Amino acid sequence: MKRNFAGTIVFLIIISTCCGAGYRGTLPDIKGEFDYLRATPQSTKGIFDSTNEKNPEFKKIPKENKAYIDIILKKDKTSPYLKDLNEIIHILEKMQKCIETGSDIQKFNAIASSIIDHADFMAKKYENSPEKHYISFAKLQHIAGEARQIATLRCESQVYIKYLLYQGQGKEYSKENINKEIADFKKDLDSAIEIMKDSR
Repeated sequence: MKRNFAGTIVFLIIISTCCGAGYRGTLPDIKGEFDYLRATPQSTKGIFDSTNEKNPEFKKIPKENKAYIDIILKKDKTSPYLKDLNEIIHILEKMQKCIETGSDIQKFNAIASSIIDHADFMAKKYENSPEKHYISFAKLQHIAGEARQIATLRCESQVYIKYLLYQGQGKEYSKENINKEIADFKKDLDSAIEIMKDSR
């Protein structure tokens, strides 16, 4: 027993002297790395008074007050005609860019088809309305007619130019004539877009 006890004491002394010898030197100061944790509050305070949180009192919207509805809520007063006009202006600007960049016949005809469809839609929609007397309305119908004419001319030229000479009937399908027609159309298109934008 005495030997075991003495052995245990010796063992503990050896362990304490060996294991107690750890790192010797100076440790780096890393307090700065954790400053953001100390600066962050542990809890946040609500922006509302806790006494009113359970039963907040808000003013009711005065729905019966026409001034509130018209001014505060800013009801959309844009007429259906102006909304339709905005949509067609966007398409006309696409055609403008198509001509300016010299896009191919397929792209030209696709945009022309869209202009014609929108013009037909507006002609039916406003046939019994005062809007059909607007300059912007008349310009749209004129531009749609021109777009149809040039789209048809370009398609026909692809087919007939191989068989016709540039004299007589073939002159109509010449590249020079088509370019002139497109240039004239572009002038009318620019004018129509300007008139429509002024109408808004």
